[in-house]
Amino acid sequence: SGGGLGEMMKVLVCLALFLATGQALPVLTSWHRYAADAERARAQPRASDDDSSVVWFTQRLDHFDRQVKATWQQRSFQNDTFFDGTGPVFLCVGGEGPALDPSVLIASVHCNDMVELAPQVGALMLAVEHRYYGESMPTGHEFPTDKLRWLSSQQALGDLAEFHSQITANYSLSSDNKWVSFGGSYPGMMAGFFRLKYPHLVHAAVSSSSPWLAKVDMQEYQDIVGDSLALTSVGGSQTCKDTVVRGHQTIASMIKTKQGRYDVAKTFNFCVPAHAFSDEQAAGMWAAEGAIYVPSQENDPACTTPACDIGSICSIMEDADTDDDLQKLAAVSDAQHSGSCIATSAVPDEDQAYAYLANPANSARSWPYQTCTEFAFYQTCEYGSQCPFVQGYNNVTNMIAMCDRLFGISPDAVAEQVAFTNSFYGGDMPAGSRIMFPNGDVDPWHGLGVLVSPDDNLTEPVYMAPGASHHAWTHPADTIVQQSVADAKTAVQNQVLAWLQEA
Repeated sequence: SGGGLGEMMKVLVCLALFLATGQALPVLTSWHRYAADAERARAQPRASDDDSSVVWFTQRLDHFDRQVKATWQQRSFQNDTFFDGTGPVFLCVGGEGPALDPSVLIASVHCNDMVELAPQVGALMLAVEHRYYGESMPTGHEFPTDKLRWLSSQQALGDLAEFHSQITANYSLSSDNKWVSFGGSYPGMMAGFFRLKYPHLVHAAVSSSSPWLAKVDMQEYQDIVGDSLALTSVGGSQTCKDTVVRGHQTIASMIKTKQGRYDVAKTFNFCVPAHAFSDEQAAGMWAAEGAIYVPSQENDPACTTPACDIGSICSIMEDADTDDDLQKLAAVSDAQHSGSCIATSAVPDEDQAYAYLANPANSARSWPYQTCTEFAFYQTCEYGSQCPFVQGYNNVTNMIAMCDRLFGISPDAVAEQVAFTNSFYGGDMPAGSRIMFPNGDVDPWHGLGVLVSPDDNLTEPVYMAPGASHHAWTHPADTIVQQSVADAKTAVQNQVLAWLQEA
């Protein structure tokens, strides 16, 4: 599968221009997309590990089975530059995203809301990797299903509790040193889960852009991608959204015939139009993810490459010298591919994705395993949804089938595990305290977030940042160009300061 994946990578080079290297839940609109993104991420150069902030520590393999005595080495980052022994402890929680590196406690997209507040309060800054991601590998670099049994959010919370006790001993901390956990996306879930389940260890948490409600058929994701095209705060309009929807309705009717599929491939400048789509399902899977790329999750109004954000996508369609919706979409696609033709490998091939993810030495198996055993989050484009692309081909049956193929986990078992996750953590109405839930309305993940405070904002406040994408306020201040995002960061920091004043 390596050669096919290599071809797939070339196609996704334009995506690499858009996708931030930051912590963000993987896009699971198809397993092909996930596999290609994972391969691209793996090819990114790694930061060197020879930094004084890196501290490896001994961790238990299993926090719940007392008969398992095995241990492993987990990676953390520690910075006491501003800490005189009396301040709080700020913890940046790692997750499934790119491997953490020393920049996480200096300037990164992960937790800069925390890093920029630390000098003001004299905080000890910590970051810890999540088991089975980055360099923190409990079972070595082997990922067969039986060795993934220790991969769960519950075990990872046990890791944080053990880390807490080791740090408390190493730095001679007391209960006066209040801990605050931070994170965005899945790490934001973990930061909030830590406060929810271990309130005696963690004083408060900021759970940014975190989909607390686990769900098998996540229609919300693509529905919000559609909604984002109409948001004037990022340069969208209802006309723009309507153009995308109508254009994909045209594609939906065309791909039902061989001639129609050829015409679609020719319109969108496939290199070999006659061989672009093997059948209707292949064309449908391609169009279900969008004939154009709409970067709602990572929308950045400061980006400079062609059609790289919602505003520039809508501008191209508005300025196009045609009334034909399909031609308008083709103009955006052409800009996103810099005029180059599209290789056939851009068309999702779930068998190829399976071959890639079935390799037991591939660390990219970790997140699929967590989707199958805890959260699902399958981003479908179902008939009758508000998905702006071609509906009905990428459905939950297709997505969930991979769990059985990769791990022997049936659809019913996935549904049961998702239900358990929501029972365990409370879904989008967790009964915790001192947890803040900031979200951005452009970010498709906010559809499963905590949007209504479980206690009328007394101790579990919500915050919606207009025009903001996926935890944009955790990025370094000097990279933020939207006032609404800067305001969100200020709101987060003010809430943390207020909570630090509480006993």
